[in-house]
Amino acid sequence: MVRVIRFILFFSAFVCGWVMMGLEILGGRILSPDFGSGVFVWGSVISVFLLSLSIGYYLGGWASARRPSPYVLAVIILLAGISIVPIAFWYAEVSGWFAELGWNERYGALAAASALFLLPSTLMGMVSPYCIRLLTTSVSRAGASAGTLYAISTIGSFLGCLHTAFYLILSTGIRNSLLVGAAVLAALSVVLIIVSAFAWRREDAS
Repeated sequence: MVRVIRFILFFSAFVCGWVMMGLEILGGRILSPDFGSGVFVWGSVISVFLLSLSIGYYLGGWASARRPSPYVLAVIILLAGISIVPIAFWYAEVSGWFAELGWNERYGALAAASALFLLPSTLMGMVSPYCIRLLTTSVSRAGASAGTLYAISTIGSFLGCLHTAFYLILSTGIRNSLLVGAAVLAALSVVLIIVSAFAWRREDAS
């Protein structure tokens, strides 16, 4: 059962990396009608995601040190999925509102990107350090666990980037792509809860 738990934790990091990079690719498309598709838009989107990752890494490490529970991790993933849903329905209005403020495209795009993507990407950024805490059973294995997990998460980001850019947007559009990402995260949180509950039950029985 330990192998199953380890697998679901690695898989969680993989899926969150996939969804997060897909959201970043969608970010450029979401802002482009109001701010164009130039360097300022992509610089804004990338900067917001990098900042949110830094915040998420810190908060994930802080939370996992105090409540190292797979159920808390499942709640974080579920909240990340829920936070994407409003973006799917109101991204055009939010981006348009910032465009109407009359700011130049640098700061208008940065503000819009922050309002739309800072929360979900921060929550997804919390997942990797939280998984590392749950995976670490000894100090001697901490480095190996962290390296493997970040490698798997980055592979997920790589595939999420290609899949979203090459296929998902073209086949489903922006709104449905966002909803797919939200649904995947929600399903992942449910699977994590079920697997964890089953593992605890097996452990108590033994």
